[in-house]
Amino acid sequence: MLSGASVKVVVLIVVVLIIIALLVVLILGPPGLGGQRGQASPTSFTNKSSSPTTISTTNATPPTFLEPVEECNVTIVVDNNPDTNLATAWGLSILVDVPGLRILFDTGPDPDVLRRNMEALGIDPRSIDVVVISHEHGDHVGGLPYIASLNPGIKVYIPSGMNNMVKNNIKELGVNVIEVNKTTIISRGVAIIGELYGPPWEQALAVYVRGKGLAVFVGCSHPGVVNIVKKAISDLGVKAYIVIGGFHMAWAPQDMCQKVVEELISLNIKYIAPIHCSGDTIRSILDQNYHDHYIELHVGSRIKI
Repeated sequence: MLSGASVKVVVLIVVVLIIIALLVVLILGPPGLGGQRGQASPTSFTNKSSSPTTISTTNATPPTFLEPVEECNVTIVVDNNPDTNLATAWGLSILVDVPGLRILFDTGPDPDVLRRNMEALGIDPRSIDVVVISHEHGDHVGGLPYIASLNPGIKVYIPSGMNNMVKNNIKELGVNVIEVNKTTIISRGVAIIGELYGPPWEQALAVYVRGKGLAVFVGCSHPGVVNIVKKAISDLGVKAYIVIGGFHMAWAPQDMCQKVVEELISLNIKYIAPIHCSGDTIRSILDQNYHDHYIELHVGSRIKI
């Protein structure tokens, strides 16, 4: 029989283990969700197809030369920063147009939100050539069934380290899933920046615009927006001109936001456009103290680079 003191020790150990387990769940989140506030479940795909799916893994070495394009047109299709005429949701989807290629970077949290905003913005979903998914969280991949239903077999580039459950959900949509594990050129002037670990694994999109530099598109920047931009510059050998997307700083203190802004500017970036999970603090710092570097965007914004 255990003594009273021994029982107390056992109970204390059990309580400590339970607390540790709860902390792990809070930090990392359940599988496929990543623990990120406001995310739609990636298991909510309903538009499943029996069409064959090609799974290929990109193992190319980092590119040594990226030819520029003449221009890049950008539309914020889904964002939680509002516009009165469009649906607002916690998530991100950006339409990137370059000569000869139309890219949808992330798809927002919900097929209906994506559909409504595309209709309001006059975007034909059938005109999209490829989809690039930054990472596995539902607020970035949840709208994909809408695109898949209208574009059977469309190429969807995902990080190779993506959660297997989310990969399988995407495969069931009948799209051509291409797993990327290294920075890879997919078209003239367009490259996917190879995955970095946050968690989760996350990749970015870069477009090289002649006479300007790289437009870097980030989803949530779980690995850090500065780290992603540095990797883009290093892998492609081109300076960064603008960074657009989620910086994952909605709950970051002011001094951390200030540091990130200073580090981005030290990389000679001309413009910084934080949306989605970036938060009001970093947007306010940029607007008040670095106005020449700041581009304020929201759902429905259109810019030409």
